[in-house]
Amino acid sequence: MNIKFFLIIVFFVQTIYFSGYPLSAKTYYVDQDNPVAGDRNSGTMSQPWKTITKANHALNAGDTVFIRGSTYYSFIEPDHSGRPSSPIIYRNYGEELVTISNAKCGILLNGRSHIVVHGIYFYNLDQFLWLQNGANHNIIEYCIFDQGRNVAWSGSRIYRNSAYNWIHHCQFSNYGYYHSDDIGSILDIGDEESRTDESNYNLLEDNVFFHGGHHILGVFGMYNVIRGNYFHNEPWSMGTAESDRGAILYGNRNVYCSGYPDNSGRNLFEENRVAYSSDPPDNIGASGMALCTSYNIVRFNQFYFNDRAGLSMTVTSSYYSDVVYNKIYHNTFFYNGINTQDPDDHMNSGIAFGLYSGPLIIKSNTIKNNLLFKHRVPFGSYKVDLAEQSFANNWDGDLDGNPKFVNADIVLGDPLDANYPDLHLQADSPCRDAGRYLTTIISVPGSSTSLQVDDAGYFMDGWGIVRGDNIQLFGSEQRAVITHVDYQSNMITLDRLVTWTKNQGVCLAYHGAAPDIGACEVGQEANPLPPVNLRFLKSPPHK
Repeated sequence: MNIKFFLIIVFFVQTIYFSGYPLSAKTYYVDQDNPVAGDRNSGTMSQPWKTITKANHALNAGDTVFIRGSTYYSFIEPDHSGRPSSPIIYRNYGEELVTISNAKCGILLNGRSHIVVHGIYFYNLDQFLWLQNGANHNIIEYCIFDQGRNVAWSGSRIYRNSAYNWIHHCQFSNYGYYHSDDIGSILDIGDEESRTDESNYNLLEDNVFFHGGHHILGVFGMYNVIRGNYFHNEPWSMGTAESDRGAILYGNRNVYCSGYPDNSGRNLFEENRVAYSSDPPDNIGASGMALCTSYNIVRFNQFYFNDRAGLSMTVTSSYYSDVVYNKIYHNTFFYNGINTQDPDDHMNSGIAFGLYSGPLIIKSNTIKNNLLFKHRVPFGSYKVDLAEQSFANNWDGDLDGNPKFVNADIVLGDPLDANYPDLHLQADSPCRDAGRYLTTIISVPGSSTSLQVDDAGYFMDGWGIVRGDNIQLFGSEQRAVITHVDYQSNMITLDRLVTWTKNQGVCLAYHGAAPDIGACEVGQEANPLPPVNLRFLKSPPHK
């Protein structure tokens, strides 16, 4: 990894990005390697502080601290919160490499809000990032969190009613371990065991997550947006002699969604790459994403090279929610379910359903306009009646014809390379313009900025954290952005007037005569990959 190149990028990005903030009340410097540094200094460039701990105590709303390049053994834990227009900002200086290492944490925001952390490398810590007890409206960006010391279950957590946090262009990697069981997660949102934790409205985008023990990302809240990230969890860590197959390398699932129906479900998973799930020590294989809650929107994601199903919907007697009314549409599934130890199992499929024990149900989930190719079977089931789900206009490339991806083969690639396989469609793909609308308008014909649809569960209004969906009336060029969705009445409110006929179809905005099947709409601007620096680090880059 070229860390210097990364920090040059960070320098230019932060210069542009922070120009939108008002001038900070005060600017300070931490430079422990400066001979005159001391925590009794004024914190200026010529009289810098020596420790980040001093900055934690001193910073107030609007203040910025520039941290000079070095390795620090204290962590970010501010005494005060910022304000909406005046955050407290911690950031590396210029293109210098700032490492926080060998501490109990990297960032701890306990009830602190409006904090920005930018361009810091966190390495070999007990925990990485903890936002807790109403830590709201914080931004963590262009940071690396690598090599946890496995002190707690989660390497990072957003929990105890922490909301509206934005984590983007970061790397989270290497947390968890294996003995007779698989232990640890890289990042959890909410508390799977709590009925009252409302850690909602958080945004994770354009990050890289890899190498977690039990799972990489756990989502146990509501109205969270997970988009544009790359997840992979191939074999990466040595087991122990008591593991069921001895001391060999293990991996696991990527994304795990669970929790109680009171405070979980209704999340958006969009434009992510979910790949290379693998064997844990206590089971044969793992799916790419385990969806065990309800009312979620899963769309425009790419699932590939997962050891078991790309996406699974399962329940046991130990789970907490029915799995109902999820909308799974316009995703691409390529060569999942490739486990060779039990190749005929229902989980060796593109999408799998499993009701293993207990009274919970799996029904009324919609699977529409998805592209599936190179699977033993596209849909696998164990004690789940597939007739109780809704399947519509999915393309099974093994039966319906080769979808003609730009560059994809069943030979596995390098998990660190998010550019392969390239599952975009070639110009002559049969999946182009082959999609159907998602729902229909049931309002009487007319013109308005609001209308009623048969099922509004396909859409979201941004939930106060991102822009609402850009929809298009099928068969016309009319587009509008959704500003409000009433899921009870199926009414959607738009930012402009549209004219419709009864039973006219409604889609997300598309190019051409109709939407394309799968995750990659031709002509749609591709979601940018995370920075090229976000790759596996075996040791601190400055050594």
